Amino acid sequence: MRLNAYAPGLRTEPHLPDSLETAIPRLGITTGDPAGIGPEISLRAAREDCFRGVCHKILFGSWDVLRSRAAVLGLPFDFVKLPITALDSGDRLPECSIVDIPADEVRPGAGSIKTGAAAAKNIVECAEACRRGLLDAMVTAPLNKKFFQEAGYAFPGHTEFLAHLAGVREFAMGFLTDRLRVVLATIHIPLSAVVREITPGLVYDKLRIIVREFPRMGLACGRIAVAGINPHAGESGILGHEEMELVEPAIRRARMDLPGTCIDGPLPADTLFWRAYNGEFDVVLAMYHDQGLGPIKLIGFGEAVNVTLGLPFIRTSVDHGTAFDIAGKGIARPDSMRTAIRWALRLLPPR
Repeated sequence: MRLNAYAPGLRTEPHLPDSLETAIPRLGITTGDPAGIGPEISLRAAREDCFRGVCHKILFGSWDVLRSRAAVLGLPFDFVKLPITALDSGDRLPECSIVDIPADEVRPGAGSIKTGAAAAKNIVECAEACRRGLLDAMVTAPLNKKFFQEAGYAFPGHTEFLAHLAGVREFAMGFLTDRLRVVLATIHIPLSAVVREITPGLVYDKLRIIVREFPRMGLACGRIAVAGINPHAGESGILGHEEMELVEPAIRRARMDLPGTCIDGPLPADTLFWRAYNGEFDVVLAMYHDQGLGPIKLIGFGEAVNVTLGLPFIRTSVDHGTAFDIAGKGIARPDSMRTAIRWALRLLPPR
């Protein structure tokens, strides 16, 4: 055993051979809005036995907030404060550490512009470390969109913000479980705007992203199902012409350009997800947010993971919000954060 170089005397780490140390992935975990449950689920999940010796867990957030929350909840706090420069130093990393990003005036359950700004800073620092190749993947705890935007970040959520930070224009939001995988054509927009947003070009681009990104993450995409917009996928025009005008042209084009993939649709959404859940399709392209997330959360709440397709690094996230109403009470379960960490490790390419 040896003393940790970053904070002597705080904890000791087992000495690992250099080859083994190099093989262990580095996961950056943003702790979300500090007034929400993000800090506690991040602390709990990072320390779970199933991840010991499997990866380095580097939390991005306020050291003081995390230490205080751990004390209030009676959680062991055996983390090491890690300067961001240590990620690029070549030194051996501790298994559990925190990159300190201070946050002011945080009270559990009381979100504010300041907590929204703190959550954004965590994301910026972690994403930059991923972009530079200093981290292997990014796992995110929830932020509050209202306070995030009030803090000056004009993005609907994590997905769009990360795409901006990474400098990518083609991206998509996906949700994964073992038996059902869903990608969204449109994300955080009102239902009244969905039809205006959907175009043949948009649907085609999302299909192309699936076919490019799923294999990169080791996921099958040989059979893609495309959901319709209207009930019964428009019933041949009786219930709407959007499928014929907006979705079918994209599918025809994708079939020509992506010949190695079977693309079926547009299909009625009321039966499509059941078919996919039972193995008929590898992935479903849903047309709007709740069309895709309703089924995925029904069959896998706490077991589903949000993944951003199109980034130059792996990013997974929990499938729930900040839960201000239970923050700091010790009842927030880390199941979804645990799942997000597991999927981040699963989606990494072989080392």
